[in-house]
This record gives sequence, C-alpha cells and structure tokens, in this order.
Amino acid sequence: MPRALVDTTVLFAAAYRRDSAHDDGLSILQGIDTADLPEAVVLDYVLAETLNGLTTHAGHESAVDFLDRIEENTRFHVDSLTTDAVATGKALFRQYEQFSFVDACIVAYMQTEGLGYLYAFDDDFDAATDVYRLDSVTNPYHPK
Repeated sequence: MPRALVDTTVLFAAAYRRDSAHDDGLSILQGIDTADLPEAVVLDYVLAETLNGLTTHAGHESAVDFLDRIEENTRFHVDSLTTDAVATGKALFRQYEQFSFVDACIVAYMQTEGLGYLYAFDDDFDAATDVYRLDSVTNPYHPK
C-alpha cells in the first residue's frame, strides 16, 4: 500500500475547528480515510505534539477523541523511529536551523524508510530536497 507521512500541522488543523487551515486539514484526513489518498504514517513524536496541542487548545476530551479515532482507523499507522533514524534526526536538526526537532525526525524517518511524500502546511520542510510536501488533497501516486 502506498503511504505518506502526515505532519502535526495537518493533524492539528483537522482536529481543531478554530485553526485557520481546518478545512484543508480535514479534507486531507477525509481523503486518507476514504482511500482517495495514500495511507498515513504518523510518527509517535507527531502524535504526541498533536495531542499536546489539542489538550491545550481544545481540552483533554477532544485530544482523547482524536487519539481514539487515529488508533481505530486502519488507514493510519503510528510508527516510531529506529535508533539510526533518531541519529539522522539529530544530525538534521543541527544542520537545518528552520527545523524543529520533530521536523528533523520526520525527514530522517522519510530518508531511512524511503518515503518521499509528506502532508504538511509547514513550508520549512521545503528546505529538504528529498521531501515532497503536499498541502492539499493530492494523491501523489495517482495524480489527476
């Protein structure tokens, strides 16, 4: 099955109605859910970042509801970095000033796992030449 990573910016926007990118984020997650888009990989770091943001802005109940939805959906895969990917993430974090540590780990995961596509609203990822950032309902494996 083709897969793409999903960044916190998309997950949070989809789950938090007051986010300015809510409609775009929700459309991406709905596209993943309906199989119009590739299956999603969510790093455990990204999940933690998203849940922390939801807890702060929408409350614990909303964060738990979102967690349950991600865990119950077979098209979303929560994954962790290998030791090598963490080491690569640290190196990327040192190299790219615009990357948060989580961003660097996302790029490291993509490099070590051979995945090229990332749904993200954060254009800081554009600094990585081997990451193809998607910010709309676009299926890179079946372009129209």
